[in-house]
Amino acid sequence: MSLIPNEPYRMLDPFWHEMDRILKHGKDNLTDGYRIDIEETQNKVLVIAEIPGIEKPEDLRITLDENRLMIQGEIRRVVHEDEGESISRHSERYFGRFSRLLTLPAQVKTDGAHASYKNGLLKLSFLKDEHPAARHIEVNFN
Repeated sequence: MSLIPNEPYRMLDPFWHEMDRILKHGKDNLTDGYRIDIEETQNKVLVIAEIPGIEKPEDLRITLDENRLMIQGEIRRVVHEDEGESISRHSERYFGRFSRLLTLPAQVKTDGAHASYKNGLLKLSFLKDEHPAARHIEVNFN
């Protein structure tokens, strides 16, 4: 007869691993699952966001209102059905809905905006302006 070890706190392992990650890397990594760079040139404001996992244009929505940029979307979890029913043992990939509101460093034109998404990188480019208006920006999927 073999003995089965009693590990009552094993179900808390994911929590402890997440706390370790936060303490090691700091609160700067606590974004909504992606990182963003904002750059400003003489005539433009550039935004580059790492958002891996977006497959359809309708899963990503970008709205600009004056100098406030809203990035919203949903990363869908891929279910592998070819191997029957599976049990997740460890998962670090982010999935689900996300929303991020950014304040751009300058007023930008809504008509001169360009957005593209390729290989998990969302690239946005805005021309600077003094008289902005709100609008929705379409994303070009390559």
